[in-house]
Amino acid sequence: MTKWQTIILQLRAKGMTQTQIASEIGCSQNYISNLENGLCGKRLSHDFGQKLEALQKKHSDSKVA
Repeated sequence: MTKWQTIILQLRAKGMTQTQIASEIGCSQNYISNLENGLCGKRLSHDFGQKLEALQKKHSDSKVA
């Protein structure tokens, strides 16, 4: 499993849809689906990688009480 699959699965477990994730990072839902299923992402662009990491951090911080 890639780092990106893990991040997407964590975001999905927090209730985000593929469409919401895609909207947040500026790509298509289909691209998120491909990342989630490991069909691409071994060489994710630096920009998308940073946005996914920031989204993960935002959603992990929001759950801390």
